[in-house]
Amino acid sequence: MNIQHNKPSGDRGSALAVTLLTATVLATLVGSYFLLIQTQSLSVARSQRWNEALVVAEGGVDEALGLLNSGIQAPNFAIFPWTGGSGVYKNDTNRPASKFGDSYYEVYITNAFVGANPVIVSSGHVPGPIGSPGLTRTVRIEARPRATFPVKGPMIVMQSFDSNGNNVGTDSFDSTVGPYNPSVTGTNGDVVTLTTNANSVVVGNGNIRGSVRTPPGGTLGVTATVGSQGSIGGFDDNFLQAEFPDAVLPNVTAFLPPLGGLAPDGLRYDNLLTTGNYQIADLTGSVYVGQTNTVLYVTGSISIGSGGGGGGNKKGEAPPQIHIAPGASLTVYMAGATTSIGGNGVVNDSAQASAFAYYGLPTNTRIDLTGNGSFFGTIYAPQANFNLKGSGNTSVDDFTGASITRTTTMTGNFNFHYDESLIRLTTLGGYDATSWEEL
Repeated sequence: MNIQHNKPSGDRGSALAVTLLTATVLATLVGSYFLLIQTQSLSVARSQRWNEALVVAEGGVDEALGLLNSGIQAPNFAIFPWTGGSGVYKNDTNRPASKFGDSYYEVYITNAFVGANPVIVSSGHVPGPIGSPGLTRTVRIEARPRATFPVKGPMIVMQSFDSNGNNVGTDSFDSTVGPYNPSVTGTNGDVVTLTTNANSVVVGNGNIRGSVRTPPGGTLGVTATVGSQGSIGGFDDNFLQAEFPDAVLPNVTAFLPPLGGLAPDGLRYDNLLTTGNYQIADLTGSVYVGQTNTVLYVTGSISIGSGGGGGGNKKGEAPPQIHIAPGASLTVYMAGATTSIGGNGVVNDSAQASAFAYYGLPTNTRIDLTGNGSFFGTIYAPQANFNLKGSGNTSVDDFTGASITRTTTMTGNFNFHYDESLIRLTTLGGYDATSWEEL
């Protein structure tokens, strides 16, 4: 006889409940795991975007520092693509250069006045991860102007100085006090070399109304020699060697080709620089500068002044020279190897050295300044050999300003008048970042 045992229905219900509970627990665990993965992924993505926002903001800082160190003088930083005024300037956020895919930076320069410490405020904007709101990080950088020239001296050379000519000398004056007066000159016409090598400074027959300065270890009679007809005001071997970085082209979106035409002075010029930033291959002929903070980028050669070609032979045509009108200023960036400026090659109506700044890029290796005429300006070309050869009959109409070059050679009747007011400019010195904080 077969006895059939039926399993109680309660046991079957318990098994089902346990199964469902186990499945629920497993589903919860799996869901929690996937949620954890999603949260971690979102956290990682957000962290990556957060870091990216800082990188984008730093891109804005780089552009702002590029503008401050471009040679443009404060407070005139409203150079395309920057806009503004009264010490506050802003970049154009719609420019492709301000964008990194869907990210972009927005940067301001505030307190951008002469002699002030400008402040850079840059915000990096990036899309949020996985559809979340966008992220923004903002940094604040305070900058401090560097002195144009680290010492009061008209000529600073990376290697050597030679003034073994006739009637060659240096002296100084302060244009903020008054124009140069040969009967009342200062004694800050220093010559500075960054090396202690033998014959780094050869005064020869020159008359240096100032000191010869060298780094520690330089000696008078070895590093610096003075001829029987020469003289110096003193010798100082405590000059700490400074760094003079290569000149760099300003951060300009576009350069315009200059066009010829009639200038306000009634003469016809080969090149009119009246607005914007300009680029030319070879600079010859006549140039008229009619606005402040004009920038000219030369990629080939410069031959201006006597024998510089161009107009000037016909009535109403300007001579082959750079004419800087009253109130205007010009900054030249030279990428070519050779620059030649003849007599009256640069006519600076304001008679202020600060109105003409010349930057020799690393490929600029020679600068010749010859002939009669007054030259007012500053020259910064750490890789260039600077040759000054004069033949004038007066000590006034020579070079007024200051220079930093690889070497300097003075021959003929040439005098160099250092304008002490240049120590208060920041054109060639630029700005150093002194503080960084995230807002």
